[in-house]
Amino acid sequence: MALPAVDLGWWLLAVFCYGVGDYVTTVVAVRRYAVVEANPVVSRLLSRQPGPLGFAVLKLATLAVTFAGYLVIADRSIAVGIPIVVAAIGILVTLSNLRAIIRSRRLTANSH
Repeated sequence: MALPAVDLGWWLLAVFCYGVGDYVTTVVAVRRYAVVEANPVVSRLLSRQPGPLGFAVLKLATLAVTFAGYLVIADRSIAVGIPIVVAAIGILVTLSNLRAIIRSRRLTANSH
């Protein structure tokens, strides 16, 4: 099944924002700064400081499940809403992670 161009564009944005953006900022935040995972599901499944491999597997699994849900309703016009929501969540959590990194850097700088 070929994805409509619009849907493909949204899926690429979803993978970039949710998959890559959240992954990179989370890993940097928990590995390099005094930041802990705020998502209770991730904390419970992995830890408050998830490792890169486990977090990558969780990200891929989440994207796979959302894509499978999309495929179930792909013939409906609302299906494009799934990658749009995933992309929006990715943007929000990436920005939240960046804020946490900046806050942690400021706290560290002020403590020295």
